Amino acid sequence: MMLCTSKKGMVIKMKIKQKNRFLNVVISIFIFSLIMSNTHFVANAADINNNVDLIILFNNNKIDENVENIIINSGGEVIDEFQDIGGIEAKCSANLIPIINSVDSVESLAPNHIIKLSSNEKKEELIESNDNYTNTSSDLYEKYQWDIKRVTNNGESLKLESGNHNVVVGIIDSGVDVSHPDLINNFLGGKNLVPAGFKDDSSETGDINDISDRSGHGTGVAGIIAANGRTKGIAPNIGFKSYRIFNKAGETSATICSSAIIDATNDGVKVINLSISSFDLKGKCYWTNPDTGIKYNLGSNMAEYSLIKRAVKYAIDKGVTVIAASGNESQDCANKSELTNYLNEINSDYGFKYEGLTYETPGTVKGVVTVSATGKDDKLASYSNYGTGFIDITAPGGDRANTHKSTDMCYTTSIKSRYTFQQGTSFSAPKVSAVAALIICKDKNLTPKEVAKKIYKTAEKLDNGKSSKYYGAGMINAYDALR
Repeated sequence: MMLCTSKKGMVIKMKIKQKNRFLNVVISIFIFSLIMSNTHFVANAADINNNVDLIILFNNNKIDENVENIIINSGGEVIDEFQDIGGIEAKCSANLIPIINSVDSVESLAPNHIIKLSSNEKKEELIESNDNYTNTSSDLYEKYQWDIKRVTNNGESLKLESGNHNVVVGIIDSGVDVSHPDLINNFLGGKNLVPAGFKDDSSETGDINDISDRSGHGTGVAGIIAANGRTKGIAPNIGFKSYRIFNKAGETSATICSSAIIDATNDGVKVINLSISSFDLKGKCYWTNPDTGIKYNLGSNMAEYSLIKRAVKYAIDKGVTVIAASGNESQDCANKSELTNYLNEINSDYGFKYEGLTYETPGTVKGVVTVSATGKDDKLASYSNYGTGFIDITAPGGDRANTHKSTDMCYTTSIKSRYTFQQGTSFSAPKVSAVAALIICKDKNLTPKEVAKKIYKTAEKLDNGKSSKYYGAGMINAYDALR
């Protein structure tokens, strides 16, 4: 949001099934870099000759009821409306796509996607638990959390500001272990955005209060921000809310993610942490059936990219600072045409072809603070994405590539009131989110742009400031940002 395989296996996972000559295609275009699980955005399985799940965006952020009527009258359904940003999710016949596209009010449309947790991450065994342990000292912080000490100047920043519950961080992720002793005092509630029966998951009842973390990723992110017990976060007294977007199989959709961003904003959070990173094509996607040679136009992903962009813009316009992970594919995300070549390379064997530009999102959305990851040596982590004009700031994410030591990863909270080692940009981004929240605690009137400016201005230069493509403004420094 959250072990080692080949890069092709890490980035795109596809299944092509044939049943009675009907086509069932699962394509992965988005790549979600959570390092409790590097996740993949995977297109909804859709029979080309049957109903498809579509995102439709309208001009001027205003939903056109006439388009909704076209869908409903044809036997389709409108699944969800995004009144704040002018979009809908609908299920209808693929034959309606050219008809909907021809309506003047429609800006763009695209197939909806599934976000699928994958194995592209590193997570080490749980080595500590709180079972029968009553000591509330920060013993694990002292023993393992080099990354927290690096950002806080060995805890000196905590003497300046450690957070409060008037400033709330919204963590959009896999949920949280609400009973974890290191988190319970700063947990302020949240919401479940996964609908009942999502992806045929019978355990999903649509209960808005069911934010229990199934994977541990969201709990790990929360620990980096707000742990206060045996482990410490950057802001150990800050309040946080959890917005769960994954089912137990690690699946969600772009529409669910956008809903979470809007809901968190409307709930009054001041910072949103998106430990996610994805590649989204802004162009055309084609698939050629290897048996028949028939080429299908699967449409453009512009609508989906724009839906997330609109949701993030909505948050920023409402005064919310949005922090995002840069991703874990070791890619130069400033080279958008090369990213398209990258997608073509890893998917050509499956009959897919992409045309246009590929964007990392939400990191490329204007106003988002995009975070790369460093290892214990302050060098760019082996997995971290980078790019001139793409990376804004860096923070420790852990990297055991050279030493193979678990202790070179980030130690944080996990489910079942336990702890674990993690690495990835998913765990560098929340360090910046925590610092942003602390800055707002000092001055609640700052705009997101002003918060970002203070973060950049007080960052510690790495490599004499010569490698902005890797580190942006430099290493996040909580102490200097709060002085």
